[in-house]
Amino acid sequence: MSFLAKAAMALSMTYYLFIFGFLWIGQMLGLHNEIWDIFEFPIQPSSPPVWTLMIGLILTLLALLSLAGAFRGAWLILNGGQGQDFRDLARNLRRMAWGLIGFWIGYNIISAVMPYLIVIGLDSTEGFEFGWDPLDLDIIFAITGVVLLAISQTLGRAWQAEDENKHFL
Repeated sequence: MSFLAKAAMALSMTYYLFIFGFLWIGQMLGLHNEIWDIFEFPIQPSSPPVWTLMIGLILTLLALLSLAGAFRGAWLILNGGQGQDFRDLARNLRRMAWGLIGFWIGYNIISAVMPYLIVIGLDSTEGFEFGWDPLDLDIIFAITGVVLLAISQTLGRAWQAEDENKHFL
């Protein structure tokens, strides 16, 4: 099972980096014009301003770095097996939690802000639908992150108690 989870994390990170890198960088280089389709806008004859594409690229990279941090925490937990101590488990769960929360924040900033930024240079936004729902299905990332953060704090206290018991005996 551990191998499948690790493979899924590696494949998904590779996929997201490739797809979103191709989207933003390809758009800047004028290789395609798929940005409109991603945000479900009518296709336009030209690309958005380069500065908006740079912001989109940076925000996407930050969101993916957060997801990579979450995956790293999960990877370390899977590598540690049953023999890892509470302190390592707490640290890796905390890393996972903050990564998931950071990904949710980044994803929502991209979803809320980027549609407005990419249409700044257009004469008209008639026929464009701007919608953002912070409570969409991706809220699961934030909820899971908060729960993992609470569990990591409990494991941190368990490690402290275990450490005190070792010194007591």
